[in-house]
Amino acid sequence: MSDLTQLVSDAGLRPTKARIAVLEAIASADCALSHTEIIERLSTQKEFDRVTIYRVLDWLTEHHLVHKITGENRAWKFQFSQHTTHQHAHLQCASCGKVICIHEIEPHFSQSVLNKYQVESIDIHLKGICPDCA
Repeated sequence: MSDLTQLVSDAGLRPTKARIAVLEAIASADCALSHTEIIERLSTQKEFDRVTIYRVLDWLTEHHLVHKITGENRAWKFQFSQHTTHQHAHLQCASCGKVICIHEIEPHFSQSVLNKYQVESIDIHLKGICPDCA
């Protein structure tokens, strides 16, 4: 059993072939992937069509196994989540378009803000040049 299959099972969820294939494609990437990029990575596995992959992405997001990031042209990109909360920054490279998570930047809010609002996720979006393009 792969680590990702075990992760899904340990969460009390059903690890279907499509869910594990999409999750493996995302987890093995060095940056967030769009739906199209995920389809390209799964192109040798013909049993997964576009709709199936959309449904799996929604399911993985709902169960906090991936998180969505707004990429170029406001298209969603997906990144593997190791935490149930999504509270870090993302950098979108102006040169190559890659979107990467920056875990070293975490938001901090006063207790009065946290008492007033029920924050589920935070998205800090930076634009600049990634280390590969610098």
